[in-house]
Amino acid sequence: DCYPIFNVNIGDVVLPSFYQANEEISEKSKQELETEFLRGQDGSRMPNIVLQSILGKWSFERYIMHFQTNKVERVYGTVNYSKYFERTSNDEEEIDGDLVGHIFKHPAKERPVLYREDGVYELSPTQKFDVFREYEYECNKDVLDIFFVEGGKRAHLFLSLKFVPETLSWNGGHNGEYWVKATSDHLCIKDLYSATFRVKLNGLSASEIVIKYRVKGPSKDYESTTILKPSWS
Repeated sequence: DCYPIFNVNIGDVVLPSFYQANEEISEKSKQELETEFLRGQDGSRMPNIVLQSILGKWSFERYIMHFQTNKVERVYGTVNYSKYFERTSNDEEEIDGDLVGHIFKHPAKERPVLYREDGVYELSPTQKFDVFREYEYECNKDVLDIFFVEGGKRAHLFLSLKFVPETLSWNGGHNGEYWVKATSDHLCIKDLYSATFRVKLNGLSASEIVIKYRVKGPSKDYESTTILKPSWS
């Protein structure tokens, strides 16, 4: 049997590295653990955590406040975050596409996450029309990139989001939930879009998403707030 040779006092933390047969292996194991710990703190894994946490179907409500006229418009509907894969010549059978996106029998290459929104735009109680939009979400080192999708194909970059905990001294919220937040700006000709994304995490699952855009330009002055909640239907 191999017993710890370090941290042997009552109350000391005991990790697998302390069970090594010699000091050299033990020290190497501790260095690897410390490296992994630091990697977890530098934010490099946060994009993957956020992206995996939001997969699935959501219901949403969006309120658009026009500051020049004090008019409020409403959009509501569903959002599906789905992971999809690149199809190969041998892939003939699609499996469970509605639930988890475009997944084929032998997926060869994992692709970004597709954001698909289907909703109703309510200009007034008597003026409503159907709307949809799509984006692609992709992890890029320590940021989450969001691309426009036009005509079913990826277009140009929209936002680059670097998520951090909302409070630096995080000690867990209600039921272990906590918020992570990212901000990014996008200049569209003369219109500046200032975006704030907030995701409430509980472990590796998200329970709420809040997306806010403050848009200012020569003919635009509004704020759009979208709240997404998991859809169980």
